[in-house]
Amino acid sequence: MAKHLRTGEDDSPPPDDMWVENLNSAEFLTGAQAPQLIPYGNPSDSHSIASPTNSGTSGLVEAQPVAHTQTASLQVTPMGQTLYDGDCDAEQQPSHNVSTMESTSRNPPASDDTINMPDYGSLSALLQPPADLQDAEPQEAAATTNVEVFDDTGAPVDPRIAELKTALQFIEELRAASLKNSKLESAAIQRLLEPTANPHSQRMDPLVQFSIDLYLATENASVQTYEDICKAHRRCYPDGGELLSYNAVKNHIADTTGIYPIREDMCPNSCIAFTGPFKELDKCPLCSTPRYDQAKFAASGGKEKVGRAFYTMPIGPQLQALYRSPENAQNMQYRAEYTKAMEEVLKCAQGIEDYGDIFDGSDYLTAVENGHISEDSILLMLSVDGAQLYESKQSDCWIYIWVVLNLSLDLRYKKKYVLPGGIIPGPNKLKNLDSFLFPGIHHLAALQKDGLRVWDSSRCACFLADVYFALGTADGPGMAYLNGLVGHHGGHGCRLNCGMRGRHKPGGTHYFPAALKPHNFTVAGSVHDDVDLRLSRKHDLDRYRQDLRHVLMSENERQYKKNRLETGIVKPSLFSGLSSRHILGVPGCFAIDLMHLISLNLPDLLISLWRGTLYCDETDDKATWDWAVLRGDTWKSHGQAVASMTPYLPGSFDHPPRNPAEKISSGYKAWEFLLYVFALDPAIFRGILPDKYWRNFCKLVSGVRLIQQQHISRSQLREAHTTFVQFAMEFEQLYYQRRADQLHFVRQSIHLLIHIAPEVHQLGPPALYTQWTMERTIGNLGEEIRQPSNPFSNLSERGLRRARVNALKAIIPDLDPPQSPPTNSINVSSGYRLLHPTDTTQCSL
Repeated sequence: MAKHLRTGEDDSPPPDDMWVENLNSAEFLTGAQAPQLIPYGNPSDSHSIASPTNSGTSGLVEAQPVAHTQTASLQVTPMGQTLYDGDCDAEQQPSHNVSTMESTSRNPPASDDTINMPDYGSLSALLQPPADLQDAEPQEAAATTNVEVFDDTGAPVDPRIAELKTALQFIEELRAASLKNSKLESAAIQRLLEPTANPHSQRMDPLVQFSIDLYLATENASVQTYEDICKAHRRCYPDGGELLSYNAVKNHIADTTGIYPIREDMCPNSCIAFTGPFKELDKCPLCSTPRYDQAKFAASGGKEKVGRAFYTMPIGPQLQALYRSPENAQNMQYRAEYTKAMEEVLKCAQGIEDYGDIFDGSDYLTAVENGHISEDSILLMLSVDGAQLYESKQSDCWIYIWVVLNLSLDLRYKKKYVLPGGIIPGPNKLKNLDSFLFPGIHHLAALQKDGLRVWDSSRCACFLADVYFALGTADGPGMAYLNGLVGHHGGHGCRLNCGMRGRHKPGGTHYFPAALKPHNFTVAGSVHDDVDLRLSRKHDLDRYRQDLRHVLMSENERQYKKNRLETGIVKPSLFSGLSSRHILGVPGCFAIDLMHLISLNLPDLLISLWRGTLYCDETDDKATWDWAVLRGDTWKSHGQAVASMTPYLPGSFDHPPRNPAEKISSGYKAWEFLLYVFALDPAIFRGILPDKYWRNFCKLVSGVRLIQQQHISRSQLREAHTTFVQFAMEFEQLYYQRRADQLHFVRQSIHLLIHIAPEVHQLGPPALYTQWTMERTIGNLGEEIRQPSNPFSNLSERGLRRARVNALKAIIPDLDPPQSPPTNSINVSSGYRLLHPTDTTQCSL
């Protein structure tokens, strides 16, 4: 998980997020019938948040199968090959995948450049709840997002596998969460329940304000620097009053913001945190290391229990702070105003014409329609990632943050609005991330159950906010922890759990998502017929429930491993413990991460192929790789061509790509890969790559450029999906060539491309929920570490400081005034300024 190592593929698990409709369906192209939004601000029509309800069972609740409209049946290609839209072996294809499916006709492509896809019915039909729930109250219908699993006798499943039993125990504790049983101190709980009006509406004491300004100005300096400045102030102004000491100003800020960390013990070897079902243990259940420092424990006669700890910054006080100044309280209205405008648009137009934010996604609109998201809801996105603090020594840790989606796009990703969630020290690999996330998610679950009381300075009134978990993001390895699915090398390794089964080499254990069956292939479990990538798969929550039940009822470890392989599910997600009224659904809330996919995984694969550095089996021969042209002098001249582009790239492009022939193995950044591969290479590779490979690559570039936009039109989305599918199909034909010894060419990064456009329809533009924000937070928090001898404790303190300072600036915006424009610059509107000309070229007079 090191942030400076970018050579390996980072694709991994995924949510069972199957798209509910095909991009070429008549509804999608014409916009027929979009979800009907409940008018905001009308208590009789919308979900009232004055008295939060917990009527829907949270977490895992039985639901009936969703009634499908049309689905794909057995198809025959022009080549005569039988294609199954399924993931089972051809000779074991279950009846529900073929014989019981309603047939839909599909003509073969008219040409290589045209791909026709079947019509799966209108969006309105697909958004309907199960037949037996259509007459139920909205909150009951929405309970289909989470599932409770029962055995054959109707009793809740009691797993026999220890890992599964532990996962369910965490989930059950989340369901019972409340502020009363949280680890917060009583004073902190009281402030959450009874927020006060902004106490800083009147002028602050000048010395206190000076102390706060000094504290903020010495953010990257030592404590001693602060104290030395206080001494200098006393010498200069002996009668001017005393500034607050460093600890006093820190305590003042803590009291003003109400942010106090939740401190929990953890295994000294980073295996688990002593939370949830582990909270009463005296030693780690995995490595048996004692929880407390045994020397101090013995010396104190068992009274001094000192253990290694980690910090969780509770989200509640941080959200309250965002409303305590009129300016920021108004900023928090962006989502509600956007949704009101969307309601008006949908009254006049049919369907979404432009995807410009997460609030254009069908999942969000459905939650609004069901009354689960109201005008006063606060939507959150969780982002988690691992980081290596130092390149030269073992220093792994984990960090997670919250992104507040109520804020506008020009605010929500800024440093002062990104809210720290938790710092999880290393340096060893975590064995149970759920136990470390538990304090923060337990606090969130308690807020969802009890409601979060907020003082809104813009309205001078207190309201009860619904805190809504909208999205969870992570890179591949991190997502495996969040969604409870297998990694990218599993039999069902798609991080969206689409159901497509992978194939593995003879004697191998890693599966690869190859749609085409290798020639003369007889490997058991991998001999299913070709999969037609042109057939979109609908979201099948019922299949996920059935598969999860199958896994939970495993009788022993051997059966558990077999069931994991068959389903792609390792365990129920921790987030299944959240109220079904306050989450977009599990595993549907876990999105594709465009940053790692586009900027790291795909470039790594393609460049390795073109350089001929990808692993080659003994039965293969690199001499036959006619695509491997970046070798020797060609590679060197290619690198020089890339570097020569630097003077011609606008400054707004940020860091230009360095010479890849010299620097690609020396910390080449994700942003450099993005510009290098998807901005420069289409032109540079022309005439270098053989034409068929260059044309295939250009299709990928075309789709990536469309999908990376902040605003994506309906026609652009259709075009991007078509080019991605064409690229993926051609990639297998050009590179993998149905050769078993080249199966490893087909990575999950190729497969995930066919899911991107459906994700846009479901969740909005993917550029808005990537890991870029998380990566930048890791970078600037790491830069603030001042104690290399004890980096983890120092990082925890910096994270706590960041949370408090962000909240303080939200409460008192004057502490962070906007920067003045550059001298002599001219405002040319639309957020741009024309800078004064500067000539640095030396010349003789």
